Amino acid sequence: MKIVLIGEFIKHRSFNGANKALPVLASSLFNAGFSQVLQLDLERPDLTIDDVLNEVKNADLIIFAGCLTTQWAEIDDHSRKIFRELQKYQRETVPILVGGYATKSVEDIARITPWITAFCDGEGEESIIEIAHAVARGTFYEDMKNLPGLCFMNQDGKFYRVTPNSFYNTSIVFHRAITTRVNKFDDIDQNFGLIHIPQVHDMDIFKSLAGRQLKTAQIFTQRGCPWGCHFCNKSNESNHVVRLSAESLRRQLRQLKQHGYEAVYLDVDTFTVHDQDAKREAEILKEEGFAWGSNTRIDKINYDQMRYLVENNCVYMFFGVEHTLPEVSLASHKFNGSIASQIKQAFDYQTKVIRVFEDMNKAGLPSSYFLILGLPKAKLNASKTDIIDYEPTTLADDMEAIRFGIENCHPDFLNFNVLRFMPGSVAADTIGNCNYSCVRPSKKQPITAGYFLPRTVQHYGYPLSQEHGVYRLCESVSRYQPISTALNPQRVYDTIYYAMQLINNKIDAGGKATKLFIDRDLLALGLVSQDEQGKYAIAPLEYFANI
Repeated sequence: MKIVLIGEFIKHRSFNGANKALPVLASSLFNAGFSQVLQLDLERPDLTIDDVLNEVKNADLIIFAGCLTTQWAEIDDHSRKIFRELQKYQRETVPILVGGYATKSVEDIARITPWITAFCDGEGEESIIEIAHAVARGTFYEDMKNLPGLCFMNQDGKFYRVTPNSFYNTSIVFHRAITTRVNKFDDIDQNFGLIHIPQVHDMDIFKSLAGRQLKTAQIFTQRGCPWGCHFCNKSNESNHVVRLSAESLRRQLRQLKQHGYEAVYLDVDTFTVHDQDAKREAEILKEEGFAWGSNTRIDKINYDQMRYLVENNCVYMFFGVEHTLPEVSLASHKFNGSIASQIKQAFDYQTKVIRVFEDMNKAGLPSSYFLILGLPKAKLNASKTDIIDYEPTTLADDMEAIRFGIENCHPDFLNFNVLRFMPGSVAADTIGNCNYSCVRPSKKQPITAGYFLPRTVQHYGYPLSQEHGVYRLCESVSRYQPISTALNPQRVYDTIYYAMQLINNKIDAGGKATKLFIDRDLLALGLVSQDEQGKYAIAPLEYFANI
């Protein structure tokens, strides 16, 4: 039985990183006895869709794996080409599946992509095995309604979502995955058969003392997130954190070392959520000879932890500030607990941010200040004890957060995202009047996957967000995305221009140069440039219009 796993390319990117779904699913299938699993990552410069079409001719199962909602234009085009290729050989019954975050709120796309057999919503290491066994038995179509994680259009025109309890349940909350949490992933080789793509996988935060780029791999050592930030479609799936065993981590690191890897990025949500586990993993990474970095939350890291991580070869730690205004943190549900507790945490947040950045600088860790533009903010009552309404943030709000970061935190890196309403998040999925209604292009209606696919937008008449190349000054923003109505091209340009002016003024005053994460295409086109001192220059707004 031949299984083909396809990874789509990311058209616009600010950060490097691998599609982990391909090797993870391939390893899981191999462990289950499926030895003919082909990984076709279209990020590879030596692969094209024509190569994929050649390989699917005799495939028994085809899966677009680890897909992002922002890749729907490519998935739509490539899946249709694959179906047409299969038709030439009378093999149109071969299942074509799509997995990853692209499958959240996907019913509108499912209705106009009849060539896609089903969508796999949730973690796939276990469900992929059940799917493969059903295909091997020749009973996949009969078993579809019982295969956990699948959602699909049935012959009677209904959209079915297979859950652990029932195959069709309209009360299921959309942003909850419909497969059960994978609790044990020790036996999976997370880099199984991975073909390393330096220009995509290597991260420039990992360099030798002489400046040589270190070959970079990615590993996740945990699953789950205890928080439920509304703009995130990852933290809402399970608040139970499961960790990789020390034995499995060490074994995989040794395999990576044999293949010439020298640096590891831990692709986890909050690395220090469990202090002792984080320290143990740091020790193992040092013992196995790797430089490494990871993500965590500002309120889950302190100076002693930082020093310990640095002593064990940590060279980078990222966390999202998101915004520093208390009212914005409250609107995005950044903190857990009662309203009173959330309000207190929100007003304490700026002090914590300053302390953590001071600690980062003192500990010798590069610091990154990350903001989301276009968020809503809460309106509080006069006594600041309750939320009475929500409204959009303003340019002045974002400028205040940027100034706070540059002047008080002295970050090494600064990067921006725009609120894009990723399906699977509370921000995108909530129906009716909510904290995000004031900034959603759909107002009280949820944002679905179809908003990211032009063909679907036209078919259903969805409201369009204004297109402009200036949005690519923010992290990984491509053309067809629903964007916060609090933003417009001029505001985005003014925001970035203001940040650059603060950085330049600080350099002129003898301060630290802060580096912006900028789309490599914008740098290549000369729309943004940086001199030897680290000072920035940017082309006029109209130059960005048609890129």
